[in-house]
Amino acid sequence: MSLSLPRSFTPAPVRAAAREVLHHDVVRDSVRFARLRGTVAPALRVGLASGLAIALPALVGHREASAFAALGALTSLYCRDDPYRRRATLLTAVAGVLVGSIAVFSLITALGVPDAAAFALMAALAAAATALVMVLRMGAPGATILIFCAGGGMAVAPGLSDVLPRTLAGASGALLAWVVCMAGAVVRPTAPARLAVRRAADAVRVALRAGDAHTRAVAANLLDGARRTLADDATWARARPDALVLAENVRLLQGALDEAAGVERPSVDAPLPDRLSLLDQLRSGASRPGWRLAAARVLIGGLTASAVASGLGVGHTAWAVMGSTAVLQGASARHAAVRAVQRAAGTAAGALLLAYPLLSAHPGFWPTAAIVVVLTVATEVVVGRNYGVAQMTIAPMALLMTTLGQAADPATLARDRALDTALGAAAGLLTVLLVHRYGRRRA
Repeated sequence: MSLSLPRSFTPAPVRAAAREVLHHDVVRDSVRFARLRGTVAPALRVGLASGLAIALPALVGHREASAFAALGALTSLYCRDDPYRRRATLLTAVAGVLVGSIAVFSLITALGVPDAAAFALMAALAAAATALVMVLRMGAPGATILIFCAGGGMAVAPGLSDVLPRTLAGASGALLAWVVCMAGAVVRPTAPARLAVRRAADAVRVALRAGDAHTRAVAANLLDGARRTLADDATWARARPDALVLAENVRLLQGALDEAAGVERPSVDAPLPDRLSLLDQLRSGASRPGWRLAAARVLIGGLTASAVASGLGVGHTAWAVMGSTAVLQGASARHAAVRAVQRAAGTAAGALLLAYPLLSAHPGFWPTAAIVVVLTVATEVVVGRNYGVAQMTIAPMALLMTTLGQAADPATLARDRALDTALGAAAGLLTVLLVHRYGRRRA
């Protein structure tokens, strides 16, 4: 008896994805460092927000709240390069979602909801967040941090009396993060636009030297991003004069890029695009392709990762869902493979070589808090340059943050982090290979 594929199934996408996943450059790309401007200021903002979120509850006698305040402070990881008006709105939404995930998963754990249902909800939440991030073009870190917060809500077997204190602690950390991330609007309101134009100028210079279509496309994409940022600033009275000057710089850069590509420029240059509200961006983004498939992959990958991790009896199953979600933030099958290698190898090194010795030394509360802040800053400086190296600091940072709210065996924590992450990365890769929009076979 022979097996036949369903009529709606064709293996062509699977073969194409497999070629990308098994590409000989995956390992080389995993160790490559990218050049990136403007990482120090966002890193310092994240470090300041995390430090304040951990320290303030402890100083008023509530050390048990510091871990959840630190989770809320992860709001500062988002919208790091967005113009301030867009940043204010999006950070408010991000803070609500992160704090809500702490509250909801603390509550369902306290109510005794079965783990299988809780992890299915976690995967669905990751899928919805992935769709929203893509539609709004929010970028990194995507849905991954949301799963970290949800897993934090499930930790330490909370009772119903713990839900409100955890939620308030998370909200206080998120509020601190919002204030820290928006403080720059007072002294330098056009800083995000200036950074966007500098990055675009760097890309144009690279494109003019290289002279190939790929570098020109990268430069054109960054110029478009700079225009969107300037469109936001041009409608704000405080930033408008500088935004118009920067817009002229973008026009000159676009002219140089078009001239190198042999493109005829119109006699009258197009103005900056209209500033879009978030509702307009949702409507526009919903019509773009890709986000439905990405969300479906995150859902299936999260369900697979949680099922495998739970079936094998590995603790901290939420970390497997987080690993799968992180891998599936890749822009292509090859990129997902690179992220899988970086996530699994970097986490194993960070958990076993850094986190385990640090946890075994049993540092006190304040040394642990200081190490968490230092590792957070280091992560933000490195993560855009090499995701794998960043995992070596993320793993100990996350595990030390976990111990702020509970005592745990160092060996078990380090082992679970490494194993769950590897399982999640494998589940994510499997999903990339198998989940596609399959076309119908033709006769």
